[in-house]
Amino acid sequence: MIATISVCSCNASSLEDIRQAVRGEYIEVNPGSDISMLVSTMDKAGKWGDINYKDKSRSLWQLEKHLDRLVDMSVAYVKGNASDAKLHDAIVRGLNQWFDGKYENPNWWYTKIGVPRRMLKLAYILDGKLPEELKAKIDRSLDAIDSDDFPARPGGDRIQVLSNHAKVMLWRRDNKGVSDILKKIEEEARIAPYEETMYDAGGNFAVRNQYRPSGRGVQPDMSFHHRGDRVNSTLTYGLELPEYFSYWAELLKDSDMAFSSSAIHFIIDYYLDGVCRHLVAGRYAEPSIMNRELSRPGAGEFTPELGLSLLKISNGYREGELKKAVANFENRSANDSYARYFSDSDYFTFSRPGFQSAVRFHSECNANQEVPHNNEGIRNHFRGDGACMLSVTGREYADIAPLFDFRMIPGATTPMLPYEPLSDWGSVQILDSPISFAGAVNDSVYGAVAFDFESERTDLKARKGYFFFDDEYVCLGSGINSTSGHEIVTTVEQSWSKSKDMKQGDGWFVHDGSTYHILEGDAKGLVENRKGKWSNCVTDVEYADSVAEGNVFSLAISHGTAPKDGKYAYSVTPNNESVVEHTFKIIANEASHQAVMANDGSVLYIIFYEPASVATPLGDFSADESCMIMVKNGKDIYVSNPSRRHQNLTIHTPWGIKQIKMGEDNLSGLTKRI
Repeated sequence: MIATISVCSCNASSLEDIRQAVRGEYIEVNPGSDISMLVSTMDKAGKWGDINYKDKSRSLWQLEKHLDRLVDMSVAYVKGNASDAKLHDAIVRGLNQWFDGKYENPNWWYTKIGVPRRMLKLAYILDGKLPEELKAKIDRSLDAIDSDDFPARPGGDRIQVLSNHAKVMLWRRDNKGVSDILKKIEEEARIAPYEETMYDAGGNFAVRNQYRPSGRGVQPDMSFHHRGDRVNSTLTYGLELPEYFSYWAELLKDSDMAFSSSAIHFIIDYYLDGVCRHLVAGRYAEPSIMNRELSRPGAGEFTPELGLSLLKISNGYREGELKKAVANFENRSANDSYARYFSDSDYFTFSRPGFQSAVRFHSECNANQEVPHNNEGIRNHFRGDGACMLSVTGREYADIAPLFDFRMIPGATTPMLPYEPLSDWGSVQILDSPISFAGAVNDSVYGAVAFDFESERTDLKARKGYFFFDDEYVCLGSGINSTSGHEIVTTVEQSWSKSKDMKQGDGWFVHDGSTYHILEGDAKGLVENRKGKWSNCVTDVEYADSVAEGNVFSLAISHGTAPKDGKYAYSVTPNNESVVEHTFKIIANEASHQAVMANDGSVLYIIFYEPASVATPLGDFSADESCMIMVKNGKDIYVSNPSRRHQNLTIHTPWGIKQIKMGEDNLSGLTKRI
């Protein structure tokens, strides 16, 4: 994914200067088309033969091409061909065709954002160079951009609509109007306020999570929610906030309307502490966090433009970190070391210089996935069910969707429902999940995740723990139960195979430089050549029937068709294919509790799914309520409350009884050091 807007390199001191800077930005872009060919292939009615003017696709609408070509032609006209009568005539014919044809798309986005945004470009580029009648039509079409309309609802689209509206006011030279909207843009730099009632883009009541209602926008944990379902959309809609904010902040930098330092600092904090923590090697989307955008070829790769824009407005604030983020983008440098739990989004990410992994889960607090809007992500049913995916290069899963078996998500325990018909899988989105125990215990460097999973597809239940160390991580499953009659599997890996080779022996599997060790359970691994189409994940787009082919590595543990109190245990050692001895030992993997400890005693993790006790090399631990415990260096104790039910926890440790008052509301899922 690339930044959605370009950033003008010049600052402006007055609104007229800003207006000219915006026009200059549009004109500076070189046309992406052969202009003479566009002119020669346009018919007398102002159409092109390779565009289906009856197309109603909700995404990749063919009529976009018509306007994009007119934009390219207009840029060429004002940049050096202003005496070209044929080019001017073609532009006029193309615009008349658009307005006379009254083309519309069933997706509101085109009506309120996609088409008006292109009309806005044409307005600025052709300023004063059109017949008055056409200029008036363009001006009227811009009325579709309204920051008080429902498409400007809280969430990702709001700041985009605000930005477009500000440009409309600038083009019309409505100084008061643009000033008012710029203030609204600045006010978007905040934690999302609570919304008593939510509306969708059409002004209807919006779907929302009933257990944990909040607001749309930046969450207290620095993740981003676009809808009331509370799906993590930090790398999609959540990118629009820093992109459009930094665009205007730079333009206004030397004017009396410059944004406040506190607003700028908030955006930089969100970028560094939120956006960048969802990236692998500073450049690629961490694969488990992707929603329906995985249905788009090339999605998930970013450029350094946003970091560079923020550097220009930072005035020294967190400048070193911003420079490092830009360097990571440009050099594909190694990851930093951190453990970050986004408690408002059911997402945990763990990073070390040689690899990154994450756990994506869901609960009564957050939906598992997006609805497959516009028929994208039609098989994302299981991607929020405890996905734990390994990223070393960041390209392990890039564009694998046409060949991917969406029943087998790395880290998830799933029923092997028949692949067709898809309706048997139920709804992609689980809005109000029954799962109440889901969370993490962590400091800023180490952490573990607990997921007391209850499937809404079948009667499958499983207690799943993920424990992270410097050089490897271990995944445990216990209490696996199902009577559905479908085979139940826990997928360890399903990714591209670069080496086309896999080595195995006595539970060990080595592939592409990393080692997977099945410590408990029966596993099967293979590398196979697959062919598939993009229709595996998306329909009703031009490329749906495009064929992909490649070698895929898969490794999965089978629990049979009716497991009762089933278990599994496996470890992943990234960037190491000669593992002799693990750096951890499993202490317990029971339905009531799980525990794993580093061999050197530096980190001990315990998950109590219910009141229980466990003997460890550090001594005995027990809990009166469900909770998670991490002990570092044999003395520092960290506790979390994944159920968010217990304001007061009592744990028994080798150092005595500890009574802990936990946080409330948004703080209830966070770790507390005692």
